[in-house]
Amino acid sequence: MADASIDLQASNIFSLSANFKTSSSGTNEVSNNVIVMDELGNVSCERNIFDITNYSQSAGYCGSDFVGDFGTFLTQFGDVQGSKIVTGVTINMTAGEYCTVDIEGHNHDENAHAAGLNIGYADVSDFLPHEIGEAFVAWNGFGVPDFGITTGDNASPASATATFAMQHQDQIDSDGKHLVGKNITPRCELSIDFSGIPTSNTATLLDADYAANTNNMLGAITDSVDTNDSNSEFDSFATVAHAHTDLATAP
Repeated sequence: MADASIDLQASNIFSLSANFKTSSSGTNEVSNNVIVMDELGNVSCERNIFDITNYSQSAGYCGSDFVGDFGTFLTQFGDVQGSKIVTGVTINMTAGEYCTVDIEGHNHDENAHAAGLNIGYADVSDFLPHEIGEAFVAWNGFGVPDFGITTGDNASPASATATFAMQHQDQIDSDGKHLVGKNITPRCELSIDFSGIPTSNTATLLDADYAANTNNMLGAITDSVDTNDSNSEFDSFATVAHAHTDLATAP
């Protein structure tokens, strides 16, 4: 008997550009079950409404200009990509490794979301590095940029995670079918870990770095700082910051 015809490759369901190499993707169809029970607790009638399909995709990056290649996933974050509205993007960075991206989104069977200003989207590209050092150099997606933080000579970024999220509101019609949806309150968050203690190691110093660096971390505010001092491990430092950005939309 010949091998069964079972696929062994990942699908590029969000239509990422060629420099993104998909490692996995998933599709999850969900319905809301509505029932009426009789006096004995038996289900007398039921139906499924508000059909929605959730999508996810993970990919590694092989290129020379991450921000440029990610394109409208950053400049129009929250818009429809590959017939799916994007509601979440996570970028994972590790020292000495290529970065990876995780994308989440959804769409509906009825009155599916369409691309454009009506759904609402945001430009979050200024939250990622466009500059390394003093000269403009596109980030190639390898290793961990310093995001404008003053590291000094005795610290180096070890890992970072940049997360972009939208709150998404959906409304059903009188029959329980999807009627309309809208994105609101786009938010950017960065968590970054250092080997060693950077020169900027307080919320005040970090906020000053973010304010002075117009090429990344635009408008960021420090949420936490964590300094670790040990006799069994090298000193380390971690910080989390966030920023809100404006929604581009139409009524």
